[in-house]
Order: sequence, then structure tokens, then C-alpha cells
Amino acid sequence: MRNRFNFRDSNLRIFLTAVLVMTCVMVYSIGAGGKGDFVSSVAGIITEPVQRVSAMISAGFSSFSGNFEDIEQIRAENELLKKKVREMNRKTVDYNDLKAQNEQYRKLLGLKEENDMYEFLASTVISRDSSDYFGGFTLDKGSSDGVELFDPVITADGLIGYISGLGVTSSKVTTILSPGLEVGAVDKDTRDGGTLFGELSSAKGGSSRLNYLSRDCEVTVGDIVVTSGFGSIFPPNLIIGEVSDIRAESENISLYALVTPAADIKGCTDVFIITAFEGQRSVRQKSIEGYQTTDTPSKSNNGE
Repeated sequence: MRNRFNFRDSNLRIFLTAVLVMTCVMVYSIGAGGKGDFVSSVAGIITEPVQRVSAMISAGFSSFSGNFEDIEQIRAENELLKKKVREMNRKTVDYNDLKAQNEQYRKLLGLKEENDMYEFLASTVISRDSSDYFGGFTLDKGSSDGVELFDPVITADGLIGYISGLGVTSSKVTTILSPGLEVGAVDKDTRDGGTLFGELSSAKGGSSRLNYLSRDCEVTVGDIVVTSGFGSIFPPNLIIGEVSDIRAESENISLYALVTPAADIKGCTDVFIITAFEGQRSVRQKSIEGYQTTDTPSKSNNGE
């Protein structure tokens, strides 16, 4: 008969050997009074891998918790930095505004020293009409600030135009590029005079026309043109601009000059309104009664 168990089977031999070893160890441990030690050893063999895995998981959670705290700290620091940047930006804006205001007042002081008979009001451009070829805009000053219709508007560089629409807290400006505005003007050096008109084709090139110059006038390119003060809502000697070209009229009877404004009409942000000058009241009254331009407003016009 064949043996029921094949002792040559390697797996079976290993199993029986392990059982034998454990039995011997158990007998030895009992004989030596170390039953507890044996059980502890066996338990240690079983639980040690579990403990290691548990320790690794615990360490992982601890690390994750630490990283989470670091992220929160970084986030808080980032918000603090953003707050500081916003505060710095606000201070920069305030500084730039103050600097611009100081520069404006410095120019105003210079204008007052040059024209002690004028009363000036500083004002800021608050809106522009992008469809207006002639550069008209709205200011932040109105009737409550002492502004009136036909008040001249200038910069430290030269003439801009006049108040053509009036509201309580704002006003509209028509510029010297407008075809409806006529300005009595003269060559500063030669005193040759004419009338400054706005014109669409000239305005697109950023110029106005000084019409009715006699053919024997001495006006030349580069000359400075100023207001004459005659038949106009503007006081005399306000700088208008520089002669850029001289041409003959189509009838060849007279000449006209193209004048490039000295002031940045389409780009200015701060201006001065001349609220009073010698003879202004009579000029304004005549303007209200009979001064006709396509942009001239009535008293009921509102710039707001």
C-alpha cells in the first residue's frame, strides 16, 4: 500500500517542520515558566507589521496636517500683502493727484502773475464726446462754482474755447476748432489781423483757419497768433497757436493761415476758466444778445 502522506512533498515537509519547531518552543517556554514571553513574542510577530503601517499612516496625517497649516499661513500672509499693495496703490494715486493739483496751481499762479486783471477757476475734464471732431468736452465746474456762459477756457499753454453749455455742477466747452466759433486774432509780431474759424477739414488735421489776411500781410510760418480782444468773447493777448501754413483763398483776393493750437485741445485733462476780466460783463451781454455761433447755447442749456 502506498503511504497516505508523501513525505517527499517539499511543502508538506516545510509545514511539519514549522509545527515541530513551534511545539518545541512552546514546551521550552512552559518548562522555563515563560509562557507570557512566548505569547508576547508571537503577538509581537503578528502585530509589528500592523503597528508599522499604523505609524506610517499617522505620520502621513501629521505631515498633511502640518502642510495644511502652512497653506493657511501662506494664504493669510498673501492676503496681508495684497492689502498692503492696495494701500500703497491708493497712496500712489493720492500722491499723483496731489502732484497734478500742485502743478495745476503752479501754472495758475503763473497765469495770475501774468494777468493780474483775470479771475481764474481751475477745472478738470470729466468726459469727452468721441464723435466730436472738434474736441468738445465737459468740465466738473458749473453755475454753483461761479461759471457763466461764454467764459473763456484756457490752459497754461493757450486758448481752448469757451463755456457753451451750463449746468449746476458741470459745463460744456466748445473749442476753437469748432466751425461755429469766430475769434478775433492777430499775429503777435506783425499785428496783422484776421478772424479765426474752425473748419471740419482743418479740425481733422488739428488746425484752425485764420481768414481775411490781406495779400500784403507779413505773416509767416512759425509766427504766434493771439486773441485781439475785438468783437470777441475773449480778452486780448491769449495765445492761440502757431502759423503752420499760409495759402491763398480760392478767389485769390486774400490769404488765410492754418494755425495749430498751442494747447492740447483733444488731450487736455486740466483747464482754467476765466471767470472775470476787464470788460467781460459788457462782452458777455453782447454775446448773449447777438453773438451767433452754431454751438452758442441759450441760458436754458444744461451741461448735465
